[in-house]
Amino acid sequence: MQTRDGVGRHTRVRVIKIGGSVLTDKKTFKLNYHVAERVAGEIAAAIEKGIKVGIVLGGGSYGHVAASNARSLEAPPADALSLVTMYMLELALAVADILASKGVKPVIYPPHSFCNPEGLMPRCNWSYIRRDMELGITPVVYGDVYACGKDWCIVSGDELAIEMACSIGSSSVIYITDVDGVIAADGKIIDEIHVDELEHGNVANREASDKVDVTGGIRRKLDAIKLNKCPAVREIIVTNGLREGNTYAALMGYGCGTRIIL
Repeated sequence: MQTRDGVGRHTRVRVIKIGGSVLTDKKTFKLNYHVAERVAGEIAAAIEKGIKVGIVLGGGSYGHVAASNARSLEAPPADALSLVTMYMLELALAVADILASKGVKPVIYPPHSFCNPEGLMPRCNWSYIRRDMELGITPVVYGDVYACGKDWCIVSGDELAIEMACSIGSSSVIYITDVDGVIAADGKIIDEIHVDELEHGNVANREASDKVDVTGGIRRKLDAIKLNKCPAVREIIVTNGLREGNTYAALMGYGCGTRIIL
Protein backbone atom coordinates (compact mmCIF):
# COMPACT_ATOMS: atom_id res chain seq x y z
CA MET A 1 0.00 0.00 0.00
CA GLN A 2 1.25 3.49 -0.81
CA THR A 3 2.32 5.41 2.27
CA ARG A 4 2.46 9.08 3.10
CA ASP A 5 6.21 8.89 3.65
CA GLY A 6 7.53 6.83 0.77
CA VAL A 7 6.99 5.41 -2.66
CA GLY A 8 4.85 2.45 -1.60
CA ARG A 9 5.27 -1.28 -1.95
CA HIS A 10 2.73 -2.38 -4.52
CA THR A 11 3.19 -0.07 -7.50
CA ARG A 12 5.65 2.37 -9.00
CA VAL A 13 3.22 3.70 -11.59
CA ARG A 14 1.64 7.12 -11.16
CA VAL A 15 -0.98 9.09 -13.08
CA ILE A 16 -0.57 12.82 -12.70
CA LYS A 17 -3.21 15.29 -13.83
CA ILE A 18 -1.68 18.75 -14.23
CA GLY A 19 -4.36 21.40 -13.93
CA GLY A 20 -4.66 24.16 -16.48
CA SER A 21 -4.40 26.72 -13.67
CA VAL A 22 -0.83 25.50 -13.13
CA LEU A 23 0.20 25.14 -16.77
CA THR A 24 -1.30 28.36 -18.12
CA ASP A 25 -1.72 31.90 -16.90
CA LYS A 26 -4.86 34.00 -17.07
CA LYS A 27 -3.95 35.47 -20.46
CA THR A 28 -5.56 33.58 -23.29
CA PHE A 29 -3.43 30.86 -24.89
CA LYS A 30 -0.26 31.58 -22.91
CA LEU A 31 1.78 28.86 -21.24
CA ASN A 32 3.23 29.46 -17.79
CA TYR A 33 6.70 28.42 -18.94
CA HIS A 34 8.51 28.90 -15.64
CA VAL A 35 6.12 26.64 -13.73
CA ALA A 36 5.81 24.13 -16.58
CA GLU A 37 9.60 23.76 -16.72
CA ARG A 38 9.89 23.23 -12.99
CA VAL A 39 7.05 20.68 -12.87
CA ALA A 40 8.59 18.86 -15.86
CA GLY A 41 11.91 18.75 -14.04
CA GLU A 42 10.27 17.22 -10.98
CA ILE A 43 8.54 14.62 -13.15
CA ALA A 44 11.88 13.81 -14.78
CA ALA A 45 13.52 13.39 -11.37
CA ALA A 46 10.82 10.91 -10.29
CA ILE A 47 11.21 8.95 -13.52
CA GLU A 48 14.96 8.73 -12.87
CA LYS A 49 14.08 7.11 -9.54
CA GLY A 50 12.14 4.38 -11.33
CA ILE A 51 8.62 5.83 -11.27
CA LYS A 52 6.54 5.32 -14.43
CA VAL A 53 4.31 8.32 -15.08
CA GLY A 54 1.18 8.84 -17.15
CA ILE A 55 0.45 12.54 -17.69
CA VAL A 56 -2.96 14.15 -18.21
CA LEU A 57 -3.18 17.86 -19.04
CA GLY A 58 -6.02 20.19 -18.12
CA GLY A 59 -7.20 22.73 -20.68
CA GLY A 60 -6.51 25.96 -18.84
CA SER A 61 -6.56 29.09 -20.96
CA TYR A 62 -6.22 26.97 -24.11
CA GLY A 63 -8.99 24.38 -24.16
CA HIS A 64 -11.46 25.92 -21.71
CA VAL A 65 -11.42 29.35 -23.34
CA ALA A 66 -11.63 27.94 -26.87
CA ALA A 67 -14.52 25.65 -25.91
CA SER A 68 -16.31 28.42 -24.04
CA ASN A 69 -16.01 30.75 -27.02
CA ALA A 70 -17.27 28.05 -29.38
CA ARG A 71 -20.30 27.45 -27.16
CA SER A 72 -21.14 31.12 -26.69
CA LEU A 73 -20.84 31.82 -30.42
CA GLU A 74 -22.85 28.68 -31.24
CA ALA A 75 -20.11 27.57 -33.61
CA PRO A 76 -20.96 24.68 -35.96
CA PRO A 77 -19.72 21.34 -34.59
CA ALA A 78 -16.98 20.99 -37.21
CA ASP A 79 -15.64 24.46 -36.39
CA ALA A 80 -15.68 23.78 -32.65
CA LEU A 81 -13.99 20.40 -33.00
CA SER A 82 -11.28 21.81 -35.23
CA LEU A 83 -10.64 24.85 -33.02
CA VAL A 84 -10.51 23.13 -29.63
CA THR A 85 -8.49 20.11 -30.76
CA MET A 86 -5.99 22.45 -32.42
CA TYR A 87 -5.45 24.53 -29.29
CA MET A 88 -5.21 21.52 -27.00
CA LEU A 89 -2.68 19.87 -29.29
CA GLU A 90 -0.69 23.12 -29.24
CA LEU A 91 -0.65 23.00 -25.43
CA ALA A 92 0.32 19.32 -25.41
CA LEU A 93 3.15 19.92 -27.89
CA ALA A 94 4.52 22.76 -25.77
CA VAL A 95 4.47 20.63 -22.62
CA ALA A 96 5.96 17.62 -24.43
CA ASP A 97 8.79 19.81 -25.73
CA ILE A 98 9.59 20.95 -22.18
CA LEU A 99 9.44 17.37 -20.88
CA ALA A 100 11.81 16.23 -23.63
CA SER A 101 14.26 18.99 -22.68
CA LYS A 102 14.41 17.41 -19.20
CA GLY A 103 15.21 13.96 -20.57
CA VAL A 104 11.67 12.55 -20.51
CA LYS A 105 10.48 10.56 -23.56
CA PRO A 106 6.93 11.89 -24.11
CA VAL A 107 4.43 10.71 -26.69
CA ILE A 108 1.16 12.59 -27.18
CA TYR A 109 -2.06 10.58 -27.52
CA PRO A 110 -5.03 12.78 -28.59
CA PRO A 111 -8.06 11.30 -26.80
CA HIS A 112 -10.44 11.94 -29.70
CA SER A 113 -8.40 9.44 -31.70
CA PHE A 114 -8.48 6.49 -29.28
CA CYS A 115 -11.47 7.10 -26.98
CA ASN A 116 -15.18 6.54 -27.48
CA PRO A 117 -16.72 8.43 -24.54
CA GLU A 118 -20.15 7.76 -23.12
CA GLY A 119 -21.29 10.38 -20.65
CA LEU A 120 -18.53 10.81 -18.06
CA MET A 121 -16.80 7.55 -19.03
CA PRO A 122 -13.94 8.08 -21.54
CA ARG A 123 -13.89 4.42 -22.75
CA CYS A 124 -10.39 4.68 -24.21
CA ASN A 125 -8.25 1.93 -25.69
CA TRP A 126 -5.33 2.17 -23.27
CA SER A 127 -3.58 -0.93 -24.66
CA TYR A 128 -1.42 1.21 -26.96
CA ILE A 129 -0.26 3.29 -24.01
CA ARG A 130 0.49 0.23 -21.87
CA ARG A 131 2.53 -1.19 -24.74
CA ASP A 132 4.50 2.01 -25.26
CA MET A 133 5.18 2.51 -21.55
CA GLU A 134 6.99 -0.84 -21.56
CA LEU A 135 9.52 0.82 -23.88
CA GLY A 136 10.09 3.75 -21.53
CA ILE A 137 7.60 6.16 -23.08
CA THR A 138 5.83 8.72 -20.89
CA PRO A 139 2.31 9.15 -22.31
CA VAL A 140 0.72 12.59 -22.48
CA VAL A 141 -3.05 12.87 -22.89
CA TYR A 142 -5.32 15.83 -22.32
CA GLY A 143 -8.89 17.00 -21.93
CA ASP A 144 -10.35 16.93 -25.42
CA VAL A 145 -13.49 17.23 -27.54
CA TYR A 146 -15.16 14.66 -29.75
CA ALA A 147 -18.14 14.29 -32.06
CA CYS A 148 -21.27 13.11 -30.25
CA GLY A 149 -24.27 12.62 -32.46
CA LYS A 150 -24.69 15.83 -34.45
CA ASP A 151 -22.94 17.96 -31.85
CA TRP A 152 -19.61 18.06 -30.00
CA CYS A 153 -18.88 17.05 -26.42
CA ILE A 154 -16.04 17.26 -23.92
CA VAL A 155 -14.03 14.50 -22.26
CA SER A 156 -12.30 16.06 -19.28
CA GLY A 157 -8.84 15.44 -17.90
CA ASP A 158 -10.38 14.33 -14.60
CA GLU A 159 -12.31 11.54 -16.32
CA LEU A 160 -9.28 10.48 -18.33
CA ALA A 161 -6.98 10.45 -15.30
CA ILE A 162 -9.11 8.01 -13.29
CA GLU A 163 -9.67 5.63 -16.20
CA MET A 164 -6.01 5.83 -17.17
CA ALA A 165 -4.93 4.91 -13.63
CA CYS A 166 -7.22 1.89 -13.66
CA SER A 167 -5.84 0.78 -17.01
CA ILE A 168 -2.08 1.24 -16.55
CA GLY A 169 -1.84 -0.06 -12.98
CA SER A 170 -1.55 3.09 -10.87
CA SER A 171 -2.95 2.94 -7.34
CA SER A 172 -3.15 6.72 -7.08
CA VAL A 173 -4.04 9.76 -9.14
CA ILE A 174 -2.20 12.99 -8.38
CA TYR A 175 -3.98 16.27 -9.04
CA ILE A 176 -1.47 19.09 -9.51
CA THR A 177 -3.44 22.25 -8.76
CA ASP A 178 -2.95 25.87 -7.69
CA VAL A 179 -4.19 25.25 -4.12
CA ASP A 180 -2.50 23.43 -1.23
CA GLY A 181 -5.15 20.73 -1.02
CA VAL A 182 -8.81 20.30 -0.16
CA ILE A 183 -9.83 23.24 1.97
CA ALA A 184 -12.13 22.74 4.97
CA ALA A 185 -14.97 25.13 5.77
CA ASP A 186 -12.73 26.76 8.40
CA GLY A 187 -10.06 27.48 5.78
CA LYS A 188 -7.60 24.80 6.90
CA ILE A 189 -6.12 22.21 4.57
CA ILE A 190 -7.53 18.72 5.11
CA ASP A 191 -4.82 16.09 5.41
CA GLU A 192 -7.04 13.10 4.62
CA ILE A 193 -10.71 12.66 3.69
CA HIS A 194 -12.93 9.98 2.16
CA VAL A 195 -14.41 10.85 -1.22
CA ASP A 196 -17.96 10.48 0.14
CA GLU A 197 -17.31 13.23 2.69
CA LEU A 198 -16.66 15.73 -0.11
CA GLU A 199 -20.37 15.72 -0.91
CA HIS A 200 -21.54 16.54 2.60
CA GLY A 201 -20.65 20.22 2.73
CA ASN A 202 -17.57 19.74 4.91
CA VAL A 203 -15.26 21.52 2.50
CA ALA A 204 -15.05 24.95 0.94
CA ASN A 205 -15.48 25.29 -2.82
CA ARG A 206 -12.48 27.46 -3.61
CA GLU A 207 -12.66 27.62 -7.39
CA ALA A 208 -11.67 31.08 -8.52
CA SER A 209 -14.48 33.08 -10.08
CA ASP A 210 -12.30 34.35 -12.92
CA LYS A 211 -11.49 30.89 -14.26
CA VAL A 212 -13.32 29.53 -17.28
CA ASP A 213 -14.29 25.89 -16.69
CA VAL A 214 -16.45 24.26 -19.34
CA THR A 215 -16.25 20.80 -17.77
CA GLY A 216 -18.68 21.35 -14.91
CA GLY A 217 -16.42 22.21 -11.96
CA ILE A 218 -16.24 20.26 -8.69
CA ARG A 219 -19.60 18.53 -9.17
CA ARG A 220 -18.50 16.88 -12.40
CA LYS A 221 -15.12 15.99 -10.87
CA LEU A 222 -16.83 14.05 -8.09
CA ASP A 223 -19.19 12.31 -10.52
CA ALA A 224 -16.24 11.41 -12.78
CA ILE A 225 -14.36 9.90 -9.85
CA LYS A 226 -17.30 7.77 -8.76
CA LEU A 227 -18.12 6.52 -12.26
CA ASN A 228 -14.57 5.72 -13.35
CA LYS A 229 -12.88 4.51 -10.17
CA CYS A 230 -11.85 0.88 -9.74
CA PRO A 231 -10.65 -1.18 -6.76
CA ALA A 232 -7.00 -0.85 -7.79
CA VAL A 233 -7.05 2.96 -7.55
CA ARG A 234 -7.09 3.68 -3.84
CA GLU A 235 -6.47 7.39 -3.53
CA ILE A 236 -6.29 10.81 -5.10
CA ILE A 237 -3.60 13.23 -3.96
CA VAL A 238 -4.38 16.95 -4.33
CA THR A 239 -1.31 19.15 -4.08
CA ASN A 240 -0.08 22.61 -5.08
CA GLY A 241 2.09 22.47 -8.17
CA LEU A 242 3.03 26.12 -7.79
CA ARG A 243 5.11 25.16 -4.76
CA GLU A 244 8.56 23.84 -5.60
CA GLY A 245 9.07 20.18 -4.77
CA ASN A 246 5.42 19.24 -4.33
CA THR A 247 5.08 17.46 -7.67
CA TYR A 248 8.17 15.35 -7.01
CA ALA A 249 7.09 14.60 -3.44
CA ALA A 250 3.63 13.47 -4.56
CA LEU A 251 5.07 11.24 -7.28
CA MET A 252 7.45 9.64 -4.77
CA GLY A 253 4.64 9.00 -2.29
CA TYR A 254 5.57 11.59 0.31
CA GLY A 255 2.75 13.34 2.13
CA CYS A 256 1.90 16.75 0.71
CA GLY A 257 -1.54 18.25 0.26
CA THR A 258 -4.71 16.20 0.74
CA ARG A 259 -5.19 12.46 0.40
CA ILE A 260 -8.68 11.56 -0.83
CA ILE A 261 -9.47 7.93 -0.03
CA LEU A 262 -11.57 6.12 -2.64
